[in-house]
Amino acid sequence: MVNDAPVAVELPTNVELEVVETDPSIKGASATSRNKPATLSTGAVIQVPEHISTGDRIKVNVEERKFAGRAEK
Repeated sequence: MVNDAPVAVELPTNVELEVVETDPSIKGASATSRNKPATLSTGAVIQVPEHISTGDRIKVNVEERKFAGRAEK
């Protein structure tokens, strides 16, 4: 802080968000590497693996806006 004003903000590399809408999972999808679009709780749309379902919490890389894994429960 300089003169009680912030001069920099450091954001986390990953954030945990909830998937609010995505296509249903397909049986056997875990053996493939295809992706599908998913709408997150912030309104952002990113590509996620087919095994991710609506309601799942995931990690998203903030800098790249990409799926980074499932969030821990």
